[in-house]
Amino acid sequence: MRLGDRCLAALALGVLLLCRWSASADGTQMFAARPLLKVAPLPLPTFVRQEVLHSGETLGELAGRVGLPASEAADWLSAARRVLDPHTLPVGLVAEAVIDVHGSVEALRLTPDWRATVVVERRGGGIVARQEARPVERDLVVVDGTVRSSLFDAMGATGESESLALELADLFQWDIDFHREVREGDTFALLVERVRSEGTTVAYGPVVAATYTNRGKRYTAVRYAFGGAKESYYDEHGSPLRKQFLRAPLRFSRLTSRFSFSRMHPVLGRRLPHWGVDYAAPVGTPVMTTADGVVTFTGWKGGGGRTVEIRHAGAFLTAYLHLSRFGSGIRPGVRVSQGQVVGYVGTTGMSTGPHLDYRVTQNGRYLNPLGVGRDPAPPLPKAELPRFTGWAGRVLPLLGQPGTVPPTSVGALQAASPVRFDG
Repeated sequence: MRLGDRCLAALALGVLLLCRWSASADGTQMFAARPLLKVAPLPLPTFVRQEVLHSGETLGELAGRVGLPASEAADWLSAARRVLDPHTLPVGLVAEAVIDVHGSVEALRLTPDWRATVVVERRGGGIVARQEARPVERDLVVVDGTVRSSLFDAMGATGESESLALELADLFQWDIDFHREVREGDTFALLVERVRSEGTTVAYGPVVAATYTNRGKRYTAVRYAFGGAKESYYDEHGSPLRKQFLRAPLRFSRLTSRFSFSRMHPVLGRRLPHWGVDYAAPVGTPVMTTADGVVTFTGWKGGGGRTVEIRHAGAFLTAYLHLSRFGSGIRPGVRVSQGQVVGYVGTTGMSTGPHLDYRVTQNGRYLNPLGVGRDPAPPLPKAELPRFTGWAGRVLPLLGQPGTVPPTSVGALQAASPVRFDG
């Protein structure tokens, strides 16, 4: 660099420094002020604590375990009650509390079911609650399997919930006694709506159609509604599955004593006629009336212990013995509907263990309970049969195609459906 250029550079630097510095009254030089950058403060960390609702525990007790102080609990619970019923929360419910660095609960998240999450949080100086709908996906799936050891095991082997075994048993409970008639080699298939959230199955809709082959005989169920009536199930010919009597008064129990005119009495030790069928089950298992009727007796009946008797059409009378207690509202004169709970299994009276003794008479004569009431309900009207046949023709062929039904088929089915897929 030439000398002249160096001088010019030094002069420019001097001017710059003079502009950047100023002198105070006492001669102290100060650097000229510059505006500072505005930087947002880092958010304080929060923590999440999870607790599970135990059997017999209240929502308030659960809230206390996640860190909500007793002094604030009333306000939080009052807000929560506006969007949920604390008395219907399921055991195992997970509560998530969002807690700040000072240990204060800022939000509480509850998921009582798959439909929505309840959020209770601080906002605007108060406590508010809201519901957040959970994103779900729905599809139609065909589930099929073969019984090797039990219907529950066979359903579990499909990869779907074993709860579908109960649905299947409910469909065919008028034709098959699933306590004693299920055999190795039985096969089943059902078309059902599946509800999934975050890749997990959370619920099922009603079964749309199903088949069950028991000892070589094929039974069919198709869900159908007409004329504004409630959905019901029919076989492939349009005959209703519902009959006057259920095959059994319990869902899934172990049959311990078949009907017999002579058996060794387990208490007295001598052969006596046994006028009913015994079902072993834990104390407290619900007992259903097998047919519509009117309660004629509730009380203690000698060796039968606590007993309920019900009169039905056709001069039939059913009796349910050895109960631990009676169903809610069950008393003489009350009308009951098929499948309604009339009592609970016990071991009262002359009994060696928890079981139900189920008996049926007609005009005072004892009958084999496993063979009564086989007449079906009235069939579909003839004018409705073509529409039903068309619907059955759509859904029954799908049972031979295991797996998820293609989305285009789902849309077509729902568009043409006489029933609701979601309930």
